Amino acid sequence: MQSDLKNAADKFLAGDGGKEISRKKDDLQRLAASADGERVRSLLERGGFEDAVRRGDTLAVKNAVSDIMKTESGARFMRELQALMGRK
Repeated sequence: MQSDLKNAADKFLAGDGGKEISRKKDDLQRLAASADGERVRSLLERGGFEDAVRRGDTLAVKNAVSDIMKTESGARFMRELQALMGRK
């Protein structure tokens, strides 16, 4: 399972989407280290997000992200991420 996830990630990073992310690496790291980024990470950790990803539990992943988006920090973080990636 973990090697499937790694293979999928490697394939993505080799494509156009991965190249776009690579070009914005510093901006993404700054956003992740921001107060909102830290809050979102903490909420995801407490919600068992990483375990859900490892198990391939897409419903739990979707619910965790949905719950985060309902918070001020999560919604603000996602708006900033979308703006950074050039999406509205």
